[in-house]
Amino acid sequence: MTKIDISTVDKIIREVAVSEIMPRFRKLAEGDVEMKGINDPVTVADKESERHLTERLTAYLPNSVVVGEESFAADQAIMSHLDNEHPVWIIDPIDGTRNFVAGVPEFAVMIALVDRRKAVASWIHDPNSGDTIMAEQGAGVWLRGKKLKLAATDISPNTVGLVGSRVKKLISDPSVMPQSPDMPKIEIGSCAGFDYPRLFVTQDGQALTFANAPTSRASFLLYRHTNAWDHAPGMFLHQEAGGYNADWQGQPYNMNLPRAGLLYAPDKAAWNKLFAYFQPLMAHAAQKAP
Repeated sequence: MTKIDISTVDKIIREVAVSEIMPRFRKLAEGDVEMKGINDPVTVADKESERHLTERLTAYLPNSVVVGEESFAADQAIMSHLDNEHPVWIIDPIDGTRNFVAGVPEFAVMIALVDRRKAVASWIHDPNSGDTIMAEQGAGVWLRGKKLKLAATDISPNTVGLVGSRVKKLISDPSVMPQSPDMPKIEIGSCAGFDYPRLFVTQDGQALTFANAPTSRASFLLYRHTNAWDHAPGMFLHQEAGGYNADWQGQPYNMNLPRAGLLYAPDKAAWNKLFAYFQPLMAHAAQKAP
């Protein structure tokens, strides 16, 4: 098993956020933003953050390699790194780039350390507050020195679930998604880096959260697009706290299938309940173009 000090990695992430991300927030100049695709911007902050994180993390852990969102955009063959014997840093240099470009302080740096396709540690860092929620295999989930647990233990009308923007139109379409008074309230998530922390509370039930995040807790998450850099870090946090997740076919997450969907729940029984509820939406989405 790969051995690292999660606090040292947190320090690296913080320093890169301070030097490469925050000086550019709300100060992007003409030419600092490009479009990788429809409604998919990338900024100089994304690129420089990933470049510096790559240099520092691979120097910290010799023989490690990187699969980053921006390096993947340049060369999709880097996904082959996941199948070699070296530890892999999965990096999302700015999750929530659209928010970053719009001047909305809901974006995060997300990193997972993966060993033979199994995450062994992860970090979600909020550059605005300086907070990092992190976990190491077998040690639990932590934020500001406090150990966290899942906020919800079941699914009820009193809890809140977050869905990704890719399904927000379908979720409110009664011809696709039958409504039920027995299900929890549903909200559209902000970005994965701010959605995942909402799954947790402290051991005594406090809603510890990032500075700009909603204080309401989430009982489940539902996503259509599942790129590794968007979800490997948060998935490890969820699993380390005892949660259950699977793709829309009920299979374990496969980092090479970025459109397989993901559903997160407190445990398998709750997952099965949610899976039955969302089956019409999943079937409808599967018939559409990715």
